[in-house]
Amino acid sequence: MDEEATQGAAYAAALITSETRHAKLLHATGVRVENPETYIDASIVRRPRLSFDLSAEYYQHLHDDDRAYQENNWLISEEGQIVKLSRGRSIAEIGCGNGQFTKLVADKIKKVYAFDWARSPSLTDLPENVRFIQGDIRKTEIPNVDVLCSADVLEHFPPDDLPPLIAKFSAAAKVQHHVIACYDDGHSHLTVMPPSAWLALFWRFSSSSAIHKVECRRNNPKQIICSITASS
Repeated sequence: MDEEATQGAAYAAALITSETRHAKLLHATGVRVENPETYIDASIVRRPRLSFDLSAEYYQHLHDDDRAYQENNWLISEEGQIVKLSRGRSIAEIGCGNGQFTKLVADKIKKVYAFDWARSPSLTDLPENVRFIQGDIRKTEIPNVDVLCSADVLEHFPPDDLPPLIAKFSAAAKVQHHVIACYDDGHSHLTVMPPSAWLALFWRFSSSSAIHKVECRRNNPKQIICSITASS
C-alpha cells in the first residue's frame, strides 16, 4: 500500500472512530430521531421536506424517466460484504431499484427477495431464485432471511417512520447491511443525519451495530455516505 493510500485508510479509520464516539453521546443522552425535543443539537436530524408528494407514482416516474435512477445502483460496491454475511443463503434487498445488484448476486445467493414500491423497466428476465415484491415496505411482510440490505433507501423515509421500520428489519434478519446517504439530494431525502446519528438509531435495536464505512460520494465532501452493519 502506497503512502497516499495508507494516509487515506488512516483518515477513514479516524473518521469512523470519531463518528462512533459521537454516536455514544447521542445514545447516552437519549436522542430519538422521531422526537425533536430530544435533539441535543438542531443539526443532528434535518427534515428537508415533507413526504406528502413522495408517492409510489413519484418514484415510478423517476424509474421510468430519470437517467440516474436507471443507471446508478449504490449497493453493487457492497456485493462482496453482503455475499460474505449471507454465506450464500438468503437476502432481502430493500429498494432494489433498477435491479443491477439483484441480478449480480443471484448466482451467488440461493434466495433473493427484492422489494420496491415502484417497478423499474430494467426489472425483466429475473433469475428463478429472485422474487420481486412491489409495495410500501412499511406495510409489506418481509420473510425471514439471513441478511437484509439496502442502499440509499432509509433517508427517503421521514424520521417518525424510521424506528418502527428498523425494528421490522431487525425482526426479519439477524444481520443488516445498509448504505445511507447523509446529505440532502435536493428532491426526495426526508431524513438527513450524520453517520453518528444513524448508528445511534441502529443501536436501539442492535447493540452490535457498527459503522463499516464512511466516505465521500463522487469525491464530493458535501455528499457523505456511510454503511452500517448490524447483527441481532
